[in-house]
Amino acid sequence: MKRLSVISLLLVICCFAVAAQEEQEEEAQLLEFDGKTALFAVDGISAQKANTLRCAEELLFDRLLYSGIDGINDGEPLMNKAREELRKNDYAVNFFKKRMPAYLKTDASGKNVLYEQLGQAVQTSDGYSCTYLVPIKYNVLIRDLKTEGLLNAASSTL
Repeated sequence: MKRLSVISLLLVICCFAVAAQEEQEEEAQLLEFDGKTALFAVDGISAQKANTLRCAEELLFDRLLYSGIDGINDGEPLMNKAREELRKNDYAVNFFKKRMPAYLKTDASGKNVLYEQLGQAVQTSDGYSCTYLVPIKYNVLIRDLKTEGLLNAASSTL
């Protein structure tokens, strides 16, 4: 009987751990798309409150390029090669450090990204979490991926 209780308790703990992990999973969801600009709701999770926006931007492009997002390219990744194959490609290697800002939609000055923060950053067990609306210049990203020979065209409606 004692053994059954311990097993039951472990099972319950595992269920809570899985549920908590699913709750903290980072998301990127397409909200609007007009062929040129795409607007996404993106979760940013960071150990530091001030970095949640940067983490949300990086998560968005990571999902777009390597995992895929529903509603874009039939849910397939935009890059036509696996992450490991891209380690020698200058465009891919420098994407997050140098290229990503060029794809974020900005104001007329070109200095301020036109994002919107949805609520305040919330402290979690992993640090801080905040959701943002992030617009990107989708047509420019596609053009550059084509130019670099990296576009995975899963559908005719990119």
